[in-house]
Amino acid sequence: MRETALQAIYISQIGEAASRLLASKQFLVSFTKTSAVPELEAAILQVRKALETIAFAAIAPDKKKYSELRAAATKSPDFTKDYHAGRIFTALARINKDFYPIALLPAVRQPDGSWHFDKKQSGYLTKKRFEQVYDRLGKHLHAHNPWSGSKNLHNLARDLPIIVEEAYALLDLHVRFIRTPEFHGAWVVETDRLGNPPRLITASTTGPYMVANR
Repeated sequence: MRETALQAIYISQIGEAASRLLASKQFLVSFTKTSAVPELEAAILQVRKALETIAFAAIAPDKKKYSELRAAATKSPDFTKDYHAGRIFTALARINKDFYPIALLPAVRQPDGSWHFDKKQSGYLTKKRFEQVYDRLGKHLHAHNPWSGSKNLHNLARDLPIIVEEAYALLDLHVRFIRTPEFHGAWVVETDRLGNPPRLITASTTGPYMVANR
């Protein structure tokens, strides 16, 4: 696929993730008023789906290699049926070790007229934290078996607003590094929290590069 088509998919998925986070916040507001478990579970579902759309977005820049890698699998080789974010990340890491987006601070104008983005140091959903949260949320996608142990739903109710904020902090402004035969560079993406489409800037290099201090 042409890069512009892949960018459109990436932007669409990131925009959907932001919209689902907004929906989750709305359900959480309702939950604080009613203490109704279905409201909390609706918020959990929207965050889980937001994380899955972020994983789908991550495929787009490396879609060709990802599909080839998955096609070589002996079990479930059709990548169009993938949905589990953790397994998607495992496959992507074999293609591009820098696939996970890096959260950025707003650009600052430099003395030479260029613009510099510093990396956020904290407060956003890191890859490790993403995978932990994704698995934790998955435990609450089904009705509770009354003969099993507690799912600690109230602890998650306390933590979910923090998780939503960390996910937003990742999407607000981030960079996705790309290394393919057709393109070496990065996409810098800005996302707002009001449901507007994300904006994307393309930065290209003339050859191989490396990402320092991830």
